[in-house]
Amino acid sequence: MPEDPARAHPAGRAGPLDTVVQALHGLDRELDGLAIADLLWLAAQRRADPGGAAGEAMAGEAGPQAPPTPPKPPTRLRRTGRERRTPLYESPGGAPAEPGEPARGVSLPRAVALPRARELARALRPLKRPWRMGLTPQLDMDRTVSDYARSGELVPAFTPAPERWFDLTVVVDRSPTMAVWNDMTRELLRVLSRSGAFRTLRVRGVGTTTDRPEEIGPQGRRTREGGMSSTGPRPLTMVISDCAAAAWQEGAMWERLHAWADAMPAVLVNPLPVKIWRATGLDLSAVRVTSPGPPGVRNTRLCFSAPALLEEALPEATAAHNGWRPFPIVSLSPHAVASWSRMLMRADPEGCEALLLPGPGVVAGERRRAGPLPADPDTLTQAYLHRASPGAARLAVLCSPYPYVSIPLLRLVQRALVPEATPADMAELVVGGLVTVYATGDDGAGAVLRFRDGVRERLARRLGARDAWRLHDALGRFITENTAAAARFPALVPDTDGDAVLPADLLPFADASALTLRALGVPGADERSARASEQVRTPAGGRPGGTEAAPQPSPPAGEAAEHRPYFFLSYAHTPRYRAGDPGPDMWVERFFRDLNGHVTAMTDLPPGVPAGYMDRELRSGEGWSERLGQVLATCRVFVPLYSPRYFASETCGQEWYAFAQRAINHQARHNRLADGIVPALWVPVRPDQLPAPAAGLQFSHRAFGDRYVTDGLYGLIKLRMFAEEYERAVYELAKRVVSVADSAGIGPGRPVDHRAVPSAFGRTGDGPRPIRVTVAAPTCHDLPDGRDPAYYGDTPQQWNPYHPEVARPIAGITEDLLRSLNYRPTVVPFGHGTAAADDVRAPDGPEILLVDPWFLDHQEHRERLAAYDAEHRPWVGVVVPRSPQDLQSRAVDGELTRVLETTMPVTMRQGRAAHRAAVRGVPSMEAFGRILPQVVEAAHQQYLRHAAPAVGRRPDVPRLSTPDPLRPDQP
Repeated sequence: MPEDPARAHPAGRAGPLDTVVQALHGLDRELDGLAIADLLWLAAQRRADPGGAAGEAMAGEAGPQAPPTPPKPPTRLRRTGRERRTPLYESPGGAPAEPGEPARGVSLPRAVALPRARELARALRPLKRPWRMGLTPQLDMDRTVSDYARSGELVPAFTPAPERWFDLTVVVDRSPTMAVWNDMTRELLRVLSRSGAFRTLRVRGVGTTTDRPEEIGPQGRRTREGGMSSTGPRPLTMVISDCAAAAWQEGAMWERLHAWADAMPAVLVNPLPVKIWRATGLDLSAVRVTSPGPPGVRNTRLCFSAPALLEEALPEATAAHNGWRPFPIVSLSPHAVASWSRMLMRADPEGCEALLLPGPGVVAGERRRAGPLPADPDTLTQAYLHRASPGAARLAVLCSPYPYVSIPLLRLVQRALVPEATPADMAELVVGGLVTVYATGDDGAGAVLRFRDGVRERLARRLGARDAWRLHDALGRFITENTAAAARFPALVPDTDGDAVLPADLLPFADASALTLRALGVPGADERSARASEQVRTPAGGRPGGTEAAPQPSPPAGEAAEHRPYFFLSYAHTPRYRAGDPGPDMWVERFFRDLNGHVTAMTDLPPGVPAGYMDRELRSGEGWSERLGQVLATCRVFVPLYSPRYFASETCGQEWYAFAQRAINHQARHNRLADGIVPALWVPVRPDQLPAPAAGLQFSHRAFGDRYVTDGLYGLIKLRMFAEEYERAVYELAKRVVSVADSAGIGPGRPVDHRAVPSAFGRTGDGPRPIRVTVAAPTCHDLPDGRDPAYYGDTPQQWNPYHPEVARPIAGITEDLLRSLNYRPTVVPFGHGTAAADDVRAPDGPEILLVDPWFLDHQEHRERLAAYDAEHRPWVGVVVPRSPQDLQSRAVDGELTRVLETTMPVTMRQGRAAHRAAVRGVPSMEAFGRILPQVVEAAHQQYLRHAAPAVGRRPDVPRLSTPDPLRPDQP
């Protein structure tokens, strides 16, 4: 930990050599020439790494004992009117553009191409089934010992070692349209290679732009026909394609798949949404296939039932030598991949989707051709907006300000402004007819999208200037918040000394401050921002085809024209009494329709946009869980339908927590109360039955009528005599929903799988459980020299590691999150009421320790934390919040981590066992909300295991006994 920062950075301006000499003197070590040469070489190597501020931080760690110096306190990243910012332009790549002024290339953070990679890896688990008789021998210890005991000669005995079942060959379509999915394909290949599910993995390409497929080897060279077939003992072929090229349309590629289906198990992976498969070469009959029993069978052995009238339609395809071949097909969703892998290896009776491939020559002659696209831009645009999903339609409108759009920029827009959109929505935009795909780079590895003539202008009419500026600012905020992201894409900044060219017709898609450019590794960021602010083009997002005045302040989030659902109805499903009885939830559906109608009448929602959602609508078809998570991440108000069954349902508690976390995040960012929960009484519930999150709501049901309070909506809707009271209650509830939605202003969040979040109601029958939150952080009065005081307050509880993006201290956010988990938190600073080592009293609950590594700068604090670590406290969970925007902490991150690990080895080891990311550094408030419940659950389990039994021993139970005949004096 730096004790004297002035030593490493002396006052005054010194030359480079003087700086190096003084830094070496600061090591307090005897160094020979060889050691100094090693240090200088290591510093040069790390300095050469294009990591910007991260590279400077790593260079400061060249000497293990060198005292790193905290840099000058950084300027706040909050945008002000006087702040000079540099415009950011998209790199044109191979897109057609006019030459212009000089610029410099910069690497910007991009959104991930495969957002559910971890779930996809879990979906591949059935493929990890081992083949017992592998090719590699292993020592058989039992046979070796048995032979030695029998013969007296020590001769090793070997047996085949188990190995993975399949040798996987991945065949990637190299057509121009597949260039759009290159980054997604690379991430999918990374998931396949790291999953450990395959014995070997080969990647081959196939060119499908002509009528005859051309096989492409690993180096991009054409190979002989048949080179893609696997040579392993148990082959498996996976084809990745959007099936839009000529070889798929004409049928030649289907003939190749037909041959593979005869020889091995094979599967087709398509990144496009299912509803537009018919617009590509996938216009084939679909069936559901199952396995005959043995694992890993080839496609010809799969069981299926042919659709009716199929033989009459294609009689030549049913010949004995030319029959149908089932070919499984999956989308890039964990559900589809898991269904296929379970069918193949576990004979899952539910099976998976498959295509029926007829014999050679049949596909080309019998397939239906899609009609040509409308030539009129108005008709083309209207047709797309009519049939596209809401996410795909919104992406098209938001991308209309840009002359051309690269795939990284498209993902950036989706991540920053349409978080509910899925890869299928992006695919719908790409193949929806609005854009033309241009392959970029020498090998065509990249792709840009260019709107067809007239389409961009018509889409831009739907994007007002106010929303265009919000788009511009949102992209800039995303880049500022993710400067340390590993995934990058190229962009340009104006620079007279740069070696790149900025096209004259290109408009900026975002801007960045000098601090952000410095974090991105752009040299001379301050001077560049000053020059760029004097002369800058109008940002993309002004009026299409024209210019716009200087940018105005961004509008409030509540003024955005977003068609998000007003409410989400959360209710507990009632089981049927007998099979064949009408659904008991029919009355809930009627209430939902009535409430939906009132809310629609009170708002300006356009026709066709639903005012609310209930999960019964969503539990049909593939991916209902994903869709449910998206609605929970975008709805404005959460309407729980109270009943005793509701608070006993874990699913309802998970839905409650998923929405409550959004409200907590909104309150933390804006520092104002945002309660978007409007409860409704379906069946009256006693106050002692309400869990803590529900009991803590400030809500009065009396405004909806006395009969509503005594009988609930179920009693009012079942009895005709209470029809008037029912209508009044629903009408008042709708007014409350609209009022809360407008006043709370809770913005959309990141979609999460609601099944993976904890329940807000805790365990059945439990009241609020006590938990202790200890904050180990300095105050603004005892900070290390040079540390920015903006992150601290007068007490440790006022520490805010995510300043300035978050307005509330981390202790308050933790307290709200724990209350939403049905806990009763007590927040104290470190050292306040901490039990001593010889104190035998057990705690009354688990403990969460929030640690700021800067707290360990003082020797006294390190000694107290070391003594705390020496005690046996397995029920303590550790969380280390650490924002990547805190450049001071990033500069000395290695030293801070080393001191923390040295001071508290036992506690940090416990923290890594519970959740590795919690002790490694939680980078954002959203990540903190996802990680904290897992740390709390682990700490609670350790508390029940170690501390809870000591709270109270089992009471003595009277026992019957008979007097001892040898000792009559004893009773």
